[in-house]
Amino acid sequence: MGRTTQTMTQLVAQEEAYWGSFRRALRKEDQVIFDKLFAAARHHTAPAHYASHATPFDSILLAMILEAMKAMEELRQRLEALTAGPGAHDSELRQLPELTEPHS
Repeated sequence: MGRTTQTMTQLVAQEEAYWGSFRRALRKEDQVIFDKLFAAARHHTAPAHYASHATPFDSILLAMILEAMKAMEELRQRLEALTAGPGAHDSELRQLPELTEPHS
């Protein structure tokens, strides 16, 4: 019989268990954030599976970063809307700097 490969869901659970002692050493408020990071990784298991990287933890970290960036972008947009004030036109919005790639 051939060997079966683990699903990405299983790999995320395995990594979360591996980091369990690290989690327990964190303060309670940091444990909540830690749990949210792994929830973000579980949310993106399908795309991570298609990536099929040799090191699944890379895909897990990328999923965590993706969710963090989505949250930051949402907050940036909300801040722009708030700084515009009532009656401001879109062209008059004070623009916040976009996140860009680092210069080489």
